[in-house]
Amino acid sequence: MESRTSFIKKPLALVIASTLSVSAFADEENQQFDEQMVVTATRTETTIAQAPASISVITQEDIQSEPGLALNDLVKNVAGVESQMEGGRAGREQISIRGMDTKFTMILVDGRKLSSSNAIFRGNDFDLATIPKESIERIEVIRGPMSALYGSEALGGVINVITKQPTNEWNSQISGDYSYRDDDNGGEYTLGLNTSGALIEDELYLSLSVNKSARDAYHAFSGTATDNKGNEYDRSQATTLEDRDTTSISGNLQWYINENHDLAFDFAFNDDEREGVIESTSGLTDTEATVKRDMQALTYNGSFSWGEAQLRYNRDAVTSEDAAEVDNGVNDIEETNQQVYGHATTYIADHTLTFGGEWTYAELINPESLTETGKADVHQQALFVQDQWELSDAYTLTYGTRLDFHDAYGSHWSPRAYLVNTVNDKLTIKGGVGSAFNAPTLLQTSEENIINSCKGDCKLTGNPDLDPETSVSYEISAIYNESSWGLEAGLFRNDINNLIDRDTSEGSEVGTAPDGTPIYTYWNINEAMTQGVELSGHVDITDSIVFNGAYTFLDSENKETGEVLENRPEHQANVRLTWFATDWLDTFARVNYIGETVVDVDDDITRPSVATVDLGLNYHFNYDWRLRAGVRNLTDEQFDDIEITQRGYSVDPRTWYVGMTANF
Repeated sequence: MESRTSFIKKPLALVIASTLSVSAFADEENQQFDEQMVVTATRTETTIAQAPASISVITQEDIQSEPGLALNDLVKNVAGVESQMEGGRAGREQISIRGMDTKFTMILVDGRKLSSSNAIFRGNDFDLATIPKESIERIEVIRGPMSALYGSEALGGVINVITKQPTNEWNSQISGDYSYRDDDNGGEYTLGLNTSGALIEDELYLSLSVNKSARDAYHAFSGTATDNKGNEYDRSQATTLEDRDTTSISGNLQWYINENHDLAFDFAFNDDEREGVIESTSGLTDTEATVKRDMQALTYNGSFSWGEAQLRYNRDAVTSEDAAEVDNGVNDIEETNQQVYGHATTYIADHTLTFGGEWTYAELINPESLTETGKADVHQQALFVQDQWELSDAYTLTYGTRLDFHDAYGSHWSPRAYLVNTVNDKLTIKGGVGSAFNAPTLLQTSEENIINSCKGDCKLTGNPDLDPETSVSYEISAIYNESSWGLEAGLFRNDINNLIDRDTSEGSEVGTAPDGTPIYTYWNINEAMTQGVELSGHVDITDSIVFNGAYTFLDSENKETGEVLENRPEHQANVRLTWFATDWLDTFARVNYIGETVVDVDDDITRPSVATVDLGLNYHFNYDWRLRAGVRNLTDEQFDDIEITQRGYSVDPRTWYVGMTANF
């Protein structure tokens, strides 16, 4: 008897094979690119072309055209953005922008910061799976520092997820995706529901989204290997992709008090469970994690004769269950972030003036690492001001600054200036310079913090004398659009000072643990630079065939050593061709390329380049029901060098998928 997997695979393979001569990706609204409205770059509404930043938008159509389990799956094809695998973390990936460390990518949901960096300080991709994709209206991706508006952690860029807004008419959407791997017949599924509408017409609205997803663990390798102590182990036990089970719920209740004032209550809950066996040069390590998140926010929006204002309170609590090992057993690690935020915008002649401030409080409870009190906390306040000055019909200058007040680091300025030149209705040239500031985490500065590191061969403690990381960034870009094609090209450079890293070099020990293992700490030891080129564009080859592509060249350097920065590919590209065969059917083919990447400078280990091919189709049975199907990594490309795979780097195997979205 044929298995259920084989039953699904045969017709799906026939469908995909029938599209081999066509294909690839296109956004049907490319011609309206320069008119699309965004809010993240200025906190006010403006078009992409006029926004004072390098910004890309991922539309709801893009999101629905392919399956995607987490936020990194949805943004990884944007120029300058990499979904970066963290070696030795069982397939976990994080988002890097323009070669900056993944911790410098700020994730926002409707302008609210999303972060669990203190509770989960290794392999943290848990923030990326907390947003039900059925609730997403669009995703705005800013490449480049935005600390002047958003503060600490926005050195690399900002990803702002904009959720759907309800209307008087009640609307619902249900979606489901199933995929399976050729190598082991393992699978992954996701089911989601979004529903919204008016409880009281023109006055009270409700939105609710629920998503459930799960993935089987993937064991890619067989045979034995030897760890760095000479011990043999069975590689078949290692999970290249860990087992994963995620439940996400989010909602919004919005009350329009009158035509000028409204009040919104947002809430979210996420339960993310992982289990796997990590392979590294130290052998095999069991890993298990259950992370839960609760978020509540209350937001007031007001419109007045002089302008608009917003005031918000946000609470985000993350619990990593049984993650702390203490003498009396295991305890939870808990991180709670609270924020009061407000800003106002007014219009004076040719100036759009936005100003505001925020107060944040972060508390971490970790009885394992914080060995004396079991907890640490920090207060931070900030004020910011921004002016969008229309110098003429062709020029707009956006400039401003942010002043952060930190418990440990005092005050810090983050100025920024950006000039946009609308040469004509087809060409826009823009560029600017900005500085950014990132404070060390609670664990990095606490001398109480003593955690296992070096795969168990050492311990790591905090350093209260750390300086904050800072950067100065420059960019210039041009956007040109014709009716049938468009191109965006940009140059960028980031100079980063006081990068925080752990120093485990010989002789740098700051103590010895009772079990005899050395204790190291964090230091400001690096000055670094990243610079490069970004290209993206689209061409309507015919009325029904569209070509899209993106390319990033990245040059990076650790200025202290002269070496390149690890895990930064020099070349990265993707091209996608879409054939709109009929009004109801489109098919695509995409090629993804990542160039050679240095993953270990000390041992001179380089990950080889890899190119993968994806095929897919979308069929609209009617305006409300869509079917999608396809295959990722058609040729089943894999890394075969044990020095690479032993460090946890892998390529997802050939994976077939089928899914649907229905509106009702």
